[in-house]
Amino acid sequence: MERSKVYAIVDTERDYQDRKWGTPAKRPHEVGGWILLIDNALRQAKEAWAGQPNDHAALEEVRKVIGLGVACAEQHGLRPRWHGELKDRMRESAIDG
Repeated sequence: MERSKVYAIVDTERDYQDRKWGTPAKRPHEVGGWILLIDNALRQAKEAWAGQPNDHAALEEVRKVIGLGVACAEQHGLRPRWHGELKDRMRESAIDG
């Protein structure tokens, strides 16, 4: 699956989470709270994967894990990974943009 499609699916998960639980701005958590929520969702992904004939249920939970990580980043921000080729591409993009 193309990265752009993955991001679009994660975006739908974030929309769902915001409707269900409220936005990170309305229901903030400390970083540790987000980590606990992510850990719980990851545990559910492991349980969904164990002993199943396919990965469908586990991947549903993985989508939730990723959405929670994005929600944490929305609230607290992230620093870009600056190294090697990625650093050069990001610099070029900033110059070209």
